Amino acid sequence: MNPIELVAVVMTLIGIVLTIKEKISCWPVAIVGILAYLVVFIRARLYADAALQPIYVVQNIYGWWYWARGGARGQGQAPIVVLDWPRRLSWLAGTAVVSVLVGAGLARWTNAAAPYADAALSTTSLVANWLLAKKILENWWLWIAVNVGYVILFWRKHLLLSAGLYAVLLGLAVAGLIEWQRSQSRQISLEVKKIPA
Repeated sequence: MNPIELVAVVMTLIGIVLTIKEKISCWPVAIVGILAYLVVFIRARLYADAALQPIYVVQNIYGWWYWARGGARGQGQAPIVVLDWPRRLSWLAGTAVVSVLVGAGLARWTNAAAPYADAALSTTSLVANWLLAKKILENWWLWIAVNVGYVILFWRKHLLLSAGLYAVLLGLAVAGLIEWQRSQSRQISLEVKKIPA
């Protein structure tokens, strides 16, 4: 068993559980897991995933700051936000276009093991993490899709511990979606109660 992969798995699991509970400590914990995965991905020649890790660190620092200041309102706990359909479709279309472009680049200029899968999963992960940093509910739907893809990719690359992790993360993403939907419902109820009659 690779000890660096073990650190990546454990810290990622702890970070996700803290994220589901909307705990701000999810951010520094996740950064440790991200840095460990940087090493794992370089060794496995999953270059798009490796390149993604420094971007994740920046996103996580931003998420840490955004959640700490109370979101866009700058007060209290950052609220969970839901996108409207035009914004959802814009994010999906942009993600698809970037995935194809990155995949083509990886296929042409590197010896990437799975260029298009690597690119699609990496790009979608980047978008999901950005939506998470902004506390946008739809991040969980993207994480569900990404986790399914990563289980398959890591299994094929014989990164069995990581494949197992992403199977667990799939379950956690479903739990996160359910919990954040409940939290958002409570948030809406509280806002309705604050409106003067």
